[in-house]
Amino acid sequence: MSLAMILLRSACVASVLAGCAAKAPVVSSEAVVFDCQNGEVLRVRFVAEPASAVLMREQSEISLPQQPSGSGFIYSNGPNTIRGKGNALTVEIGRMLPIQCQARP
Repeated sequence: MSLAMILLRSACVASVLAGCAAKAPVVSSEAVVFDCQNGEVLRVRFVAEPASAVLMREQSEISLPQQPSGSGFIYSNGPNTIRGKGNALTVEIGRMLPIQCQARP
């Protein structure tokens, strides 16, 4: 299943559940797993309200608000950014070189 399909499914579930959860954020129960070129395995959980993503890397979780994007998606809190399209993900953490990743099938 492509990342786009997972995001679409999560958005559909979130929109249905949003009516049930007055102010609590609706979180996708499934994190998308990414295999990266540097050997890391990252997970990203997409949150419907507020529109954000949680990057799970090593033992930390980084919350990233959604940003406007011409195509694909971008989530960033300033020093940390994930951007992607289809199954591809680029992770930018501070001044490190960007990490290229692919969603697991």
